[in-house]
Amino acid sequence: MIRSQTSVLLLITILGIILFACVAVGQEPILSFTVLPTKVEIAPGETAPLVLSIDNKSLHPGDDIAVSLTGADGFSLDPAPADIKVIKPFGKAALNINLVASPDVAIGTHDLKLQVIYTYCIDVSCFQIVDEVNVPVLVTTILLGPATMKKARRIPPWVIPMIGVILLLGAILLWQYAGMRVPMYVALSLFIVGGLAYGVMLGQHEQAQGIAAVLCTSCIGIEESQHEEPVLSQDALSVLGGLDTDLKLIVFYAPWCHSCPYAEKMVKDMAKVNSHITYKFVNVDTNRDLAASNGVIRNQRTIVPAIVRVDTGKIIFGIDHLEERLLDLLGVGS
Repeated sequence: MIRSQTSVLLLITILGIILFACVAVGQEPILSFTVLPTKVEIAPGETAPLVLSIDNKSLHPGDDIAVSLTGADGFSLDPAPADIKVIKPFGKAALNINLVASPDVAIGTHDLKLQVIYTYCIDVSCFQIVDEVNVPVLVTTILLGPATMKKARRIPPWVIPMIGVILLLGAILLWQYAGMRVPMYVALSLFIVGGLAYGVMLGQHEQAQGIAAVLCTSCIGIEESQHEEPVLSQDALSVLGGLDTDLKLIVFYAPWCHSCPYAEKMVKDMAKVNSHITYKFVNVDTNRDLAASNGVIRNQRTIVPAIVRVDTGKIIFGIDHLEERLLDLLGVGS
């Protein structure tokens, strides 16, 4: 009976560890945002200060953070747009912005949104992220002044670990002096699973997130790659010579993308070998609709470099093993 209970508890422990490990490595946006005051009061024609706090809980730096106001008739930002060049890994920053209301803005409540666009790179693979931060605004002729912000009561960080230690010690005492092993297994299970969950709550799972991010990018063909210019192999030159069908490629790139020049150069070189290959370079920052319709922008993430074969709509990402994958895209791969 005891062995059966022990096996069940061990199985529960293993499943719990797997569950919380999956939670820990789930991808999240690398930057989080908070706006103060939480509700802005402003009079027509006046200005109200905002503070956008930015917290980077990731292993990767956030670059070129640009903040603008979207869908806000009668309002503007000063400066517009506001920006921060870089936030280091695990760093924090604050952006002071002035919200300006036009003299003819309607009295009442307005739900404004700050659009935050930033980029981050894993090795030479780069992503552009678009986030939105809600800013409720009350336009009134009678300003009540800044609201007093009450700090939420938080449990001291030492309380939860202390409870875990007490439970574990109690289970050890029961095991040593009463011969009860089951409470020991239960306490160990709670201690392990609770410790993982507590680490996730504190944001101390970022190394796991970093590993997950690399794995996720590998799944869609965006992997760590070299910076040097590509050189076509003799095999590639040979098979490209046999292509006798006109094919057009679209190469999506971005100015902030580290690896895009590599993809551009390889497509150029292949087109020089065979005149049946034509291409077009498209900047995703200025042609977002075209990029989205071709699957380059997914869930507000811009994935570049991306090469699309126009007649089939097939797409490849990244530059790892690009020669082989590009030949397959052209239909001349082995």
